[in-house]
Amino acid sequence: MPEPIDNENTSFLILDIARLLRAEFERRVASACLGVTPSEARTLAPVARHGPLRQRDLADLTGLGAMSITTCLDRLECAGFVCRESDPSDRRAKLVSASAEATPLLMQLKRIGEEVRSITRDGIEPHDWEAFHRMLKIARDNHLRSHQTRHTAD
Repeated sequence: MPEPIDNENTSFLILDIARLLRAEFERRVASACLGVTPSEARTLAPVARHGPLRQRDLADLTGLGAMSITTCLDRLECAGFVCRESDPSDRRAKLVSASAEATPLLMQLKRIGEEVRSITRDGIEPHDWEAFHRMLKIARDNHLRSHQTRHTAD
């Protein structure tokens, strides 16, 4: 009989932490009455982080489907938090950018994110957290390189 799944392996731990972080962030966004839904906040944050993005790339980053991302962007655009314009390299595609009006909201979202991350760091020595953070960035970069290598070879 095969061995049971190891629920404490690195992949499960990372996924569990990501799920718990997201759930707590969304709970706090919903209760903060910011004028955006948690999905809209999850849509706005990567736009601000990565600069102008194609809607399709934004959907990939957020894990939202094409219809859901369009609905979120429609509401964010109506609220003045994002701008959409044609991608000069492909007029069929739209580039999404955060507007200056989004800055106060992004500052509130940043504060909420910091509060949620402080839960994660609780009881971990600062030097251990810094080392863990460095290792996570290396692990992420390893996967990004592998992903780029696969797509370059295709």
